Amino acid sequence: MSPHRLKPRSMERLIFWGVAFLLLSQMAWWIAVQVRESKRLQDARIAQMRAGRAEAWQLDSMAFLRPTSPWETGEGPGVVVGRLPDTRTLDERKQAIESRFPYVAVLPTPVELDDPVLLADAPAYLTLRPEVLMAMDQERTLALWRTAGEAAILVAGVLFGMTYIYRKLNAEMEVMFRQRNFIASVTHELKTPIASLRVWMETVFCRELAPEQKVRIQSLMDGDLRRLTDLVGNLLETARADAGKLALRPEPTELAPWLERTCRELDHRLGEGLLGLRLVLAPGIFAAIDPKGFAMVMENLLSNAIKYASDPRETTVTLEADRDHAIISVQDLGYGISQHEIPRIFQRFYRVGDEMTRSVPGTGLGLFLCREIVRGHGGEIRVSSLGSGLGTTFTIRLSRLAR
Repeated sequence: MSPHRLKPRSMERLIFWGVAFLLLSQMAWWIAVQVRESKRLQDARIAQMRAGRAEAWQLDSMAFLRPTSPWETGEGPGVVVGRLPDTRTLDERKQAIESRFPYVAVLPTPVELDDPVLLADAPAYLTLRPEVLMAMDQERTLALWRTAGEAAILVAGVLFGMTYIYRKLNAEMEVMFRQRNFIASVTHELKTPIASLRVWMETVFCRELAPEQKVRIQSLMDGDLRRLTDLVGNLLETARADAGKLALRPEPTELAPWLERTCRELDHRLGEGLLGLRLVLAPGIFAAIDPKGFAMVMENLLSNAIKYASDPRETTVTLEADRDHAIISVQDLGYGISQHEIPRIFQRFYRVGDEMTRSVPGTGLGLFLCREIVRGHGGEIRVSSLGSGLGTTFTIRLSRLAR
């Protein structure tokens, strides 16, 4: 992977996680403020209720101990008349207190240490109603949960938007990177055979050559022309695949003889013996394939087995079947594919590394075309690898036909 690609991505991730950390910190601070302020307001309400409790005690005591004076009796000054207090029953006093102060209860035992005691024959204490305090706690808890939920939804929405934007920007950068790689690779793929053809043409027309030399040069020029033809063909097929206009004409085919013939021809064309080709083909398996299109699939897979492996190579093509599917596998013992690259290996223009430093030729279209052609046959293609340096296996599944 290119260092020019790593730096922007690392910076993007740093910015993303930095903003996420700030948002989470802001949410935590906001919730802490809400907890503190709600606690302060609750304490203030409880203090106000305690003041009301003290007022209730004072009013009840004044009514219970209402003094009588000589002036009230009409006896005149200097005459002292003793009179019992104007008493009421405890239940009447309790009803009067609780009707005026709904949050105050008269109980036979205290709830808090500072609960005042009523003046009465039986013990009675003024206290704050536990259900009122419990309701206040529940109200505060619900308010805090509501605040935390609103904050979480807000942060989640912002992070979702940031993630969406980040992925879109990352996808755009990925497309730009691939386009740059594609332009560089196509330029290289065109320039190399054209320069080679020019050298051979100058050699043929400017020098006297022996017949065997002419035959060799003709073979090399044919190879360069085939390389150009294949490149142009891949570009045209890619354009058709993008437009959904792949021209496939499937026909019932026995796969074993067709694969043996096609793989032998490709082995000869790619370089006799370079593949280390081994065929394990079960007979009597039929499928509907387009011979020309499927030959392109096999060519791309086998050419990759040459490009991405060192001598001595060993490439195994296997044909087997289950009840409903014909299964074709192409296995090599080459460089392999890392696990994080497998999901993207069939994407258009995707290639591992940077075109400016890559030594393996290619345009990043081969596996994309393989996938589109196999899908055009109603099948699927998958890739598996144990990791870098441990080889790669491509598996194609096609609907099986009865004989």
